[in-house]
Amino acid sequence: MHTLTIMTGDQAGTTFELANRTLSVGRDPSRDIQVIDSKVSRKHAVVRTGDTGHMISSTQSKNGLLINGEEIVEETCLADGDEVMLGDTVLRYRVDSGGDYTNAVHHRKVADRDARDAKTIV
Repeated sequence: MHTLTIMTGDQAGTTFELANRTLSVGRDPSRDIQVIDSKVSRKHAVVRTGDTGHMISSTQSKNGLLINGEEIVEETCLADGDEVMLGDTVLRYRVDSGGDYTNAVHHRKVADRDARDAKTIV
C-alpha cells in the first residue's frame, strides 16, 4: 500500500491510500486528494502510477511543488519517506505504511463552502 499523509495544518494526520490510477491534488473539493490551504491551487498537482512507483508533477500552480525542500519542475518519482510540500502543507509519501487510512478515491470531502472560502485568498 502506498499512502500520502498530511503532516501539517488543520488536516494533519489524514492519510490517503493512493489508487492505481491518476489522482488530482488540490484545494478544490472535486480533487481526489483535497488539501485545505489558501496557498494550494484548486488543482495543484497530479499523482500517477508509473513503472517504478508513484510519480508526481505540478500543474503549473502559482506556489509550486517541493519534494524534500527542492522545487520540482518536471514529473518526479516518489521514494518512501519523501516530503511533498504544497503551499504551507507538508505530505509524507510512504510505501506499505499500514494503519488507518482514507482511500483517496472515495474520501468524503469534509470541507464545506465556508471552510474553503475562509482559507481562499481573494
